[in-house]
Amino acid sequence: MMKAKSIVKGLAFVLFLYVTYAVVTAVALFYLPIEKMDEASRSTAQVWKDQHSKDDRVLLLEDGYNSGIARIKMIQEARNSIDIAYYSIGKGESTDFVLGALFQAADRGVRVRVLLDGICHNLRGKRSDVRYALASHPNIQLKYYEPFTLLKPWTWNNRLHDKIMMADEDLAIIGGRNIGDKYLAKTPSDDFVYDRDTIVFNETQRKDSVIIPMKNYMNELWKHPYTKTIFQNLSKSEQEKGERVRDRLKDKYQKAKEIQNEFVSPLFQWKTSTVPAHKVAFIHNPIERFHKTPVVWESLISLGKQAHTSMVIQSPYIVPTKNMEKYLPRKRNEKLETTVLTNSLISTPNALAFAGYMASRDHIVQTGSTLYEYGGPHSIHGKSIVYDQSLSVVGSFNIDSRSVFLNTESVLIIDSESFASELTKAIDDKVEHSALIAKDQQYVRKPYEEKQKAPFLKSTFLRILSKMTVLWKELI
Repeated sequence: MMKAKSIVKGLAFVLFLYVTYAVVTAVALFYLPIEKMDEASRSTAQVWKDQHSKDDRVLLLEDGYNSGIARIKMIQEARNSIDIAYYSIGKGESTDFVLGALFQAADRGVRVRVLLDGICHNLRGKRSDVRYALASHPNIQLKYYEPFTLLKPWTWNNRLHDKIMMADEDLAIIGGRNIGDKYLAKTPSDDFVYDRDTIVFNETQRKDSVIIPMKNYMNELWKHPYTKTIFQNLSKSEQEKGERVRDRLKDKYQKAKEIQNEFVSPLFQWKTSTVPAHKVAFIHNPIERFHKTPVVWESLISLGKQAHTSMVIQSPYIVPTKNMEKYLPRKRNEKLETTVLTNSLISTPNALAFAGYMASRDHIVQTGSTLYEYGGPHSIHGKSIVYDQSLSVVGSFNIDSRSVFLNTESVLIIDSESFASELTKAIDDKVEHSALIAKDQQYVRKPYEEKQKAPFLKSTFLRILSKMTVLWKELI
């Protein structure tokens, strides 16, 4: 009996030591001060100088269903290679069709690389067989970026948040959408999110296309020591499971093609659907652990400093921190009209992030921005900025500390008046379903004066949570 108690005490002590170790290395270390580095990254001006991209054409993908169709068309037309880097692959019919098309492409000899976040990839439980289906195909390689490691808690915050798909060297999609019905379904489910992607098309496959630095970034991620091949050797059982899944998905996709299902039978043409851009640049965070050099954040701030008349921002989560604010200009440009759109208490799907926003809302109002909160239906997940109605930013980057310092993130900067006009209209459409919260450093209506649509428990819970955000603000 005494021996059993000693063992229990010993195990409890080991567990205590591990929890302490995990809290220190996965949480406390990330609250250390970050020194402001004025020369921490290459300036946006230097990026514009290095990236030419004069022949790139672009297309805004505002509708999720059409965004899925565009992915299918890319896969169907790929000749040599398909590169995919995603935070997660969700479930649903759209996922089945994308995977079915991917397997058919690999069958005809296209080389496919799939890179997923090592913790949030969403292929667990019953969906584990999808991993076997991918990894067992001779023309498909599957890797995870920073897979879960029990003994390295500091790696848990180093997440791959990019959403990029490329076919050969003439087509790319980048934005905020992962794969799954949550993003791509024609009929929205309860958890559906309104998101945003951009297609880049370069018919001539010029070497100055922005797709080239995107491809280089994918290569850098793929070969990096943080990226691991998960299955070195599949067992016979795992291979058989993978083959069954692969056959099922290819069969489902082929039958959909035979009946000319709209999702797998794209009719549009890249050249006539896209618009020309004066220039397109690709910006991404460095591949680092702990606090990354905030390359994307610095670039967005730099563009804001150069703006003269207006700046329109949409982000599903806005959680400013003191470390983020170190990079902001000390003096506000009084002539710059800034409009900000984010989720409301009613629409938000992310309780922690919204609680952080609630705690910072007064501070956002004091910047003088015109602040809107989207009221539904569903929620907004698009991440975009428009400067002076001519320069646009679309990508995976949220206005929060996680996107600034912790995640891999990437965006396109697009110099095109027609694209900026379309993007502004898309944001305006969501503004029409939003409440005006503040303008000119004054609340127009207090957020708590909303119509009583938000569930009482959700409202109360988030308000209590917002008082505690100091405990996790740097990590959301």
